[in-house]
Amino acid sequence: MENILLTSTQEELLSSLVEAERQQPPDHRERFTLVEVMISSPSVQHPGLPQKSITVFTPDLETLAEEGLIRFSSTRQRGFAPFTITPLGFKYYEYLKTRSGEPIQRLVSEIKKYLDAETFQARYPAAYQKWSESENLLWGADSEQQLTVIGHLCREAMQEFAYTLICHYSPPNVDTNKARTVSRIRSVMELRKQDLGERKHAFLDALLPYWGTVSDLVQRQEHGAQKEGKHLTWEDGRRVVFHTMVVMFEIDNMLNQS
Repeated sequence: MENILLTSTQEELLSSLVEAERQQPPDHRERFTLVEVMISSPSVQHPGLPQKSITVFTPDLETLAEEGLIRFSSTRQRGFAPFTITPLGFKYYEYLKTRSGEPIQRLVSEIKKYLDAETFQARYPAAYQKWSESENLLWGADSEQQLTVIGHLCREAMQEFAYTLICHYSPPNVDTNKARTVSRIRSVMELRKQDLGERKHAFLDALLPYWGTVSDLVQRQEHGAQKEGKHLTWEDGRRVVFHTMVVMFEIDNMLNQS
């Protein structure tokens, strides 16, 4: 992978294309189309792109093709050039994401260094490990085949997180069912409230339904959205990985404030 030479703009373009591709259900994939007409700037069109189209510099796409990351169709017409992302393109996208650091560091960069990785990992090693595995799968070349596994790992991460809190705070009358994380988190929150100010009470109260909503999303992901009869997409995976981490961080942050 180190032999592929791209500018930062070209790397961002490839990332946009891969993420657009992953927005589509596997059985509804479409080719990208480079559109070059006299009345407007060159653009790439695809249903997964923002507004279904982005403006591009054509030589950047040509470089991606020369590096074997995309492949133009042999059925090109004047002004319209269909193309697809190659397996190497997906693999290089994975390389770009892993190159930026450890799983937690990659997510931190996306949410502007909001999370304290070292502190969280030390406090919740089992929960972090499960979440880290899900995040690795998310950026993997075969992530669309791993979406239900991602959901399963996020559910286990939430269970391990709640278990660690229970062990640390030992709330009375705690629900012993490890799967009932909302009840278990509530018992810890109620115990910890006495040490928090009134305004923090309100935020802590708001975090419980947030936790419950994320838990529902994770279970939906784990079961492949069977109830809705819909296909999971890469964006579904990104959503549960991102919000699982954020809700765990926020609850941990609040509970550890004096």
